[in-house]
Amino acid sequence: MSSLKALQKLKAENDQVVAIRDLLDHTVKLHWVKAHIGVAGNEAADRAAKQASTKDSIDIYLGTPTSTFKTRLKKMVLETWQARWAEEEEDRGRFTYNIFPEVKTTRCIVDRYVTQSLTNHGLCPYYLKRLNLHDCNCRCGEDSEDGIHHYIFWCPLVQHLRKLNRPGLDIAQAVSHPKRVQEMRSVLSFVHANQSDIFEDNT
Repeated sequence: MSSLKALQKLKAENDQVVAIRDLLDHTVKLHWVKAHIGVAGNEAADRAAKQASTKDSIDIYLGTPTSTFKTRLKKMVLETWQARWAEEEEDRGRFTYNIFPEVKTTRCIVDRYVTQSLTNHGLCPYYLKRLNLHDCNCRCGEDSEDGIHHYIFWCPLVQHLRKLNRPGLDIAQAVSHPKRVQEMRSVLSFVHANQSDIFEDNT
């Protein structure tokens, strides 16, 4: 039954289905028969299938379906990507690697504030000093690093904006929760708009 349904589909999903369609013409009619018993052709096909299952090797090669090639290629790409991502000598992206050590094709982040939280690249003293853009610290003085997570979880200067994201919360959990993400956006947006009041020069 499933074979007949596959042949009826407008768009074939298998190379074998395409090949069978090319062989069929108006002289051939296909019908579904409920059981093998009593139908000579079905019983002969059943005997042939049983005989084939006892052979030591396959003597007819039908080729590899396109879907199998796609699956294998996807697996190879993911394995190569994972190997590069986990390379011990690689020093780029380690902040993000510590959050997401496993690569996934389903993970797609387009929100700029979430991206900042997962890369530590954004408007914060740590990043500004790292790129020699601005030698500054947070006025609260409670964190020598002053990275993005300082404002998302700890900084008392933006405490009035925080209710959900607390110290000790895993950032991966925070970015998977819509309300936590919204709070994160509010905090980082506030830092951006009030940086002159939040950052202090070291000179």
